[in-house]
Amino acid sequence: MALGVEDVVEENRLEYMHTVVKVVLTADLPKLVVCGRVYEDTRKGSLLNIWLWAADTLVKMGLAEYLSKPPSTTLLMQLEWKEKNNPSEIQPLPKHFYVEWTREIEKGNTEAAKRLADIITIRMMKIVMLAAKRLDGEVVRKLTPEEEALYREVYTAVDKWNKSFREVGI
Repeated sequence: MALGVEDVVEENRLEYMHTVVKVVLTADLPKLVVCGRVYEDTRKGSLLNIWLWAADTLVKMGLAEYLSKPPSTTLLMQLEWKEKNNPSEIQPLPKHFYVEWTREIEKGNTEAAKRLADIITIRMMKIVMLAAKRLDGEVVRKLTPEEEALYREVYTAVDKWNKSFREVGI
């Protein structure tokens, strides 16, 4: 049985939180233990490759800073433009696109929130149209896991709806 949209959203978020990121320590730490992995005698300025959820904790405690920069709102502007100006084509997105941008919006990026809401609406309309046409294959490869779950649910609903008419000879 396929997972529902909510399950897929949560599964993708958890997977993303377990990606490895680089942080630079902002304080000396004599010992750091993360899920059984021991980092000993780490000094201020040391680089660590660590799970994102652990990095979040260190950053919130003021013990580390992310080495990578947050995603640029310019990327959202470009994607929004491409989606609006190519009504019959859906742009491919990275697997964790929505998770990354949701995290950015939670930090207070209001411009990103507006653009992401527009992108979600445009893409949702395209996904519903594609599912109603029963297009599959290459289209699905361009979708994020969350969007693919939506596509599958709409596809199933459309298929049931069509079958109800075939049963009466239409």
